[in-house]
Amino acid sequence: MKKKKKWIVIAIVGIILAALIGAGLWFFLGRDGQESQSRGDRNFGQMGSMISDGITAYGVTSIGISQVEFEVENLSTGLEISKVFISSGEQVQEGTAILELTQESVQEAREELEQVLLEAELAYRAGAIEYEQSLITAEYERDLALVKSDQAREVYEETLEGLTGKLEKAQEEFSDAQERIAEYHSYVDNGTYRSYFEVDKYQKLYDENLQLLKDRMDQWDVDWSQVTGGIRPGENNQYVIVLSGLYKVLEQNLKDLESAQDAYEDAVANASFELQTLELQLPELEQAVWDAKEDYEAQSLSAKVTYETTLNNGTYAEKNYEAAVEKAQADYDLLQDTYEDAKANLELFESNGGDGQFYATQNGSILRVMARAGQNLTSGATVFVYSNPEEMTVTVSVDQSQIADITVGDKAYVNGTYEGVVSEINPITEAESYTDVTYDVIVTLSGDLGELTSNETVMVTFGEVKLNIPSSDGAPVEGQRPEGMELPEGMGFPEGMEFPEGMERPDGNGGRGGNSSQRNKEGEQSRGDSGENSSIVIGEPAEKKNQEGSVEDAQ
Repeated sequence: MKKKKKWIVIAIVGIILAALIGAGLWFFLGRDGQESQSRGDRNFGQMGSMISDGITAYGVTSIGISQVEFEVENLSTGLEISKVFISSGEQVQEGTAILELTQESVQEAREELEQVLLEAELAYRAGAIEYEQSLITAEYERDLALVKSDQAREVYEETLEGLTGKLEKAQEEFSDAQERIAEYHSYVDNGTYRSYFEVDKYQKLYDENLQLLKDRMDQWDVDWSQVTGGIRPGENNQYVIVLSGLYKVLEQNLKDLESAQDAYEDAVANASFELQTLELQLPELEQAVWDAKEDYEAQSLSAKVTYETTLNNGTYAEKNYEAAVEKAQADYDLLQDTYEDAKANLELFESNGGDGQFYATQNGSILRVMARAGQNLTSGATVFVYSNPEEMTVTVSVDQSQIADITVGDKAYVNGTYEGVVSEINPITEAESYTDVTYDVIVTLSGDLGELTSNETVMVTFGEVKLNIPSSDGAPVEGQRPEGMELPEGMGFPEGMEFPEGMERPDGNGGRGGNSSQRNKEGEQSRGDSGENSSIVIGEPAEKKNQEGSVEDAQ
């Protein structure tokens, strides 16, 4: 029993000692941590912090990877590769020979490109002539449209007058035919021609004289032989003389009657023929009237449309002229571009491949070689892939609620210093949910990247960037540079940075390099305690400069 109680006492004492040790460690370590953080906050508060009116996110840098392609276009000839001089992992400089081509294939490709250039040049020269002709034609058509517009009313009225004349002529011919038919009917059916040629008159006169002659012959006892035989020599019979004279008159009456009868019969025959002809022509003449009416309606409407169109063409003559000139210019420019492209294409071939070798155009490290000896090098073919130290990308995640404020082509700033451009935005769903979406935004940087390295965590700011600089006593800066103010390590003042009135620009000497991840940590601490700050706008500088001359860290 005593032994058991002893072990219980030992266990309780051990627990108490462990609790005391833990409390002591928490006291000392927690105090040191708080003091350290307090010191860091105070120091960064003296140096200043980076803030943004836009969106801020963190990402990791990656060295740019470039594909080198055979950029000569529209080349059907395959350039045969005889040798490849590089392999994966090698470092190449601009101008390093990458591969060798056979002279036969190079010459064949050159001839093809020269032929394309010749054809493009001939088309371009012919196009220059056509362009000038098009300008002349466009000017002529504009002037013609203006002249026609001025004469449109007169032409329209003349057209209507001509159509009216045709209709009236057709109506007149039809009416004339109807009148002639009625006239011929009267001649033939009503005996008008008989009266016209006085047939009955001559017939009556003949009958009366004949009867008179007969009556006198009976009265005077003279026979026909005496009357018709004439007066015999020695015969002195006054009755015979009178009757012979009367007989001669009767003979003339007969001739007149026969002549009138013949004329009458001929006229009736001709009238019957004309009547028949006119009756046959009458339907055709009537149809001609209807055709003239329809033609008048159609042609007058067409003339009106032509009239209005001509006026409209005159109104838009200048615009049509400008459109024609613009089209001619576009066609000419297309031929010129084709010629210049063919020329540049040949020059590109001669500058890289024309001497039988293909060269590197930039410095970099070879990652993969695509070209192989014995293969053909064709337009657009990838020759090799290499890392480009002058290009870098940063990938950051942006929430769906903020992505609308970011578009491809926007400027972004890495660590508030290096300017980049948003090159890609790719959506990524999380937790198998289509409503919880974030976006991978890729920012591309190029040029002098200073101390940035691959796989480095950096802060990316989309939008306007500002630098907060508090005074030494926590009050806002009022036109004076705070005593001892310095930027976080590795950071300089970008070109174009604006300072408050009365503040001198730091000269940037005496800076020391630093780890960018450490700078990020300091930046994160500074967000917790910014105090009463005044802001200096960095904005979007027109060009970036090397940040090797950053000022020293705050004391």
